Amino acid sequence: MLSVFKNYFAHSTIIGFLIMAAAGLYYIFSTNLIIENIYWFFIPIILAPFYEWYVHKYQLHKQLKKKDGWYRRYQIILHHGHHRDPDNINLQFAPWRYLIYTYGQVYLLYSLIFFNFSTSMVPFTGHLVYHLWYEWIHLAHHSKDYKPVTTVGKNLRESHMSHHFHNENYNWGITNMIGDYFFGSLKDNKSIKKSSTTKSIAGYTD
Repeated sequence: MLSVFKNYFAHSTIIGFLIMAAAGLYYIFSTNLIIENIYWFFIPIILAPFYEWYVHKYQLHKQLKKKDGWYRRYQIILHHGHHRDPDNINLQFAPWRYLIYTYGQVYLLYSLIFFNFSTSMVPFTGHLVYHLWYEWIHLAHHSKDYKPVTTVGKNLRESHMSHHFHNENYNWGITNMIGDYFFGSLKDNKSIKKSSTTKSIAGYTD
């Protein structure tokens, strides 16, 4: 368990996100934005199971570019490499370039919705807090020293391990199984065939 904490808080992505989340929380509380817009803080967290399912299935498992270049290398670092080597801790966290790119878009989206840069910080901070939780759960799934103590935790880990080592086309959830349950992709190993491409997803063969 201690190794999970050590690996989590030692990673640059987590350090950066902790700073950003702390700054966001300080800002929305010190300006009382959270009081007037508290429901917007929790809406991203409530919708996270479906967003998480969509991103994992349609973005992270997107077909790998055949031509070598920055985008192909980016895809490999982002997720394809993680499937090739699930035990590589450096590939268990989202890279900085993805987070900056994605959360830059998230902030701009809320800015367009509210037409107010300050108010946008409320749901944006909710996203940051959720992502810290996401990274923790994902790391725990892959940490052999961590033993889930609840039934939900054990089922989550089994589901994610099935995704990595049995069939990569099911069990897309990381922090929960709501999206998989809703879209019918929550499967146990007995109900689906073993895939030969769990470590070479979406055209990753090198």
